[in-house]
Amino acid sequence: MIPDTSALDHRALDMGCGAGQLLPVLVKKGYQVYGIDVSQKMIDISQKICNEFEIKADLQLGDCEDLIFSSKSFYLYVAMGVIEYLDDDIPMLQEIERILSPGGIGIITLRNIRSVHVRWRHYYRKYIQYNIMNTLKLILGKKTVRYKIISREHNPEKFKKLLNQFNFEIVDEKYAHFHIFPEPFNRWFSIFEAILGKIMEKKFSNGQLPFMASTYIVKFKRV
Repeated sequence: MIPDTSALDHRALDMGCGAGQLLPVLVKKGYQVYGIDVSQKMIDISQKICNEFEIKADLQLGDCEDLIFSSKSFYLYVAMGVIEYLDDDIPMLQEIERILSPGGIGIITLRNIRSVHVRWRHYYRKYIQYNIMNTLKLILGKKTVRYKIISREHNPEKFKKLLNQFNFEIVDEKYAHFHIFPEPFNRWFSIFEAILGKIMEKKFSNGQLPFMASTYIVKFKRV
């Protein structure tokens, strides 16, 4: 979904660059690459990736809700596994709208709330796994722990409507990370899960089975 570019002034921002896996891809596609993360540890890991691949990328600590870059300064904005850890979508989308140039492309991944796997995982962990764990802790005289949801899920259709409230036009959408076995069986049969998941992703990424995919990817254009 990431477009190639031959323009020398096209800049790409990898928001939440993490361990830097996307940086070589962006460089190969022709971009001047920038990477932002809230963790210095992740910035250091990304720099090692740049050194390993002998590529250049401007890596900085930063916040997706308050970027230091000037308006209309990027052609491409990619955020993979970022928005679900924010309290609110609006500040991030406002910054994307601000820094993308007209015609610029944004790509965001979301945790798909329509996924059976995602819904069952929460139920399993909260009502089964944690109950068993806390029962054992009580027997051993240890302090119990509460189940905490650390990331949010999004409804793809509602998120597309939210994007339309900004100066964004939907260009493409895909579903990824298909799951066959419910937790905990997905860990027990992880090899089969990975193989079958990849097969399903090739066949159904265009949205034929959205309830089987835990990740939704949306590509949009700044108009």
